[in-house]
Amino acid sequence: MTRGPKPTAAIRDAKKFAERMGYRWQENTDNSELAYDFIVFKDKYAMLVKVRVVRNHINPDTLYEDLLEDDLREVRAMPFPPWMPREIWLRTQHERTFRRLRIYDVAVGEIGFFDPDEYVNPHAR
Repeated sequence: MTRGPKPTAAIRDAKKFAERMGYRWQENTDNSELAYDFIVFKDKYAMLVKVRVVRNHINPDTLYEDLLEDDLREVRAMPFPPWMPREIWLRTQHERTFRRLRIYDVAVGEIGFFDPDEYVNPHAR
């Protein structure tokens, strides 16, 4: 389990962020032991989202596997079918934009651009 309370302000901002991309969301109110904060969905897309805030600036050479080791373990262990996409929406305390990280069994992919959502990550190389 990750340390500290849930980042409620960041979760609220993430829901607004999802709405701007055209998603509707459903909060995880039934089972707080599951490692996701809400599910986002629209016509052809649905995914589990965990919101995470880190304290310090994220170096471009940082490996997310090291930075988010516990979170990744929890997200990968969720009892959902393997075809259900999982993402961590990450930001620092001093940023307003979220980095969308797609979580796979063996890797973490940072989404740089996704046209259906009109999402552009200013931090992606």
